[in-house]
Amino acid sequence: MQPPDASAGLIRRKGQKMQFNAAIFLFLAAAVIAVFAFASIVVWVSTPARERQARDRLALLKTLAENPTEQAREVLDLLRQEDALRRERREREERKGWIVGGLVTMSVGIGLGLMLALVGNRDSWNVALGVSLIPFLIGCVLLGVGLLSRRRVVRPDRETR
Repeated sequence: MQPPDASAGLIRRKGQKMQFNAAIFLFLAAAVIAVFAFASIVVWVSTPARERQARDRLALLKTLAENPTEQAREVLDLLRQEDALRRERREREERKGWIVGGLVTMSVGIGLGLMLALVGNRDSWNVALGVSLIPFLIGCVLLGVGLLSRRRVVRPDRETR
């Protein structure tokens, strides 16, 4: 039994083109699958390197604890400095993320407002303004958090010799 409409059904017939929406859906689905597959491979490859670094650091700290000398103290100071630099870099990247997120959200609000204002009639300006203010103000908050967040200066206490 054939479907009543020639375009209905899952089987393509000769001379019938795939609908444009279905093609876009398949392309976007394949792109999403490819992105997540790539992300999982990146995580899978980078995990052993982090584990190796942690294992080597633990072995170094164990060796330093077994041999408390002046050189061991210098190595510990160097490790503390590296930790402080890593922490500072992470805070800087987080701050940069807040700022970029705020700017992107603000531009989405502006673009949404312009789109709604241009698509609608003259009475839709108020609606467009109201709808676009939501993401714009959220972007302002994100930008403010990024700009006003202060770096915490953490100084390890020096031991007296």
